[in-house]
Amino acid sequence: MRRLTPLVLTIISFACQKEISVPLSAFEYNKNKWESLDVDSYKYTFQISCFCTYDVTLPKVIEVIDGEIISVNEIPYDDELHWGILSIAQLFDVIEKAEKNNVAVLEVKYHLDQGYPISVYIDRDKMIADEEMDYSVTSLSY
Repeated sequence: MRRLTPLVLTIISFACQKEISVPLSAFEYNKNKWESLDVDSYKYTFQISCFCTYDVTLPKVIEVIDGEIISVNEIPYDDELHWGILSIAQLFDVIEKAEKNNVAVLEVKYHLDQGYPISVYIDRDKMIADEEMDYSVTSLSY
């Protein structure tokens, strides 16, 4: 038994030292890819599809400078006037929150090279009608 004790302790020691690597989720992988580009000023076309007014669902050209939305269709950004408009960072926040809240449906497609979300569909509750949100990002340039 005395001979086994050092062997068991050695095995336990090595087992405790081994790092366990957990693969990144699609969200983490793509967010890291986007953040590694270090892009904080860009333009893109953003569209919301929801049970909302017609004006809300029209595609809009968004300009972001230093991480802040500054204009929507060349009109200075206003929280109330431009309800639902999101920067890429804010869109990642919406996805993360939806994942944490275990929404009924979350479907996300990411840009293959740059990692930003190009399509996000969220249905928070299957039993509630017309609360689904669908976001799309196209024509991103920086």
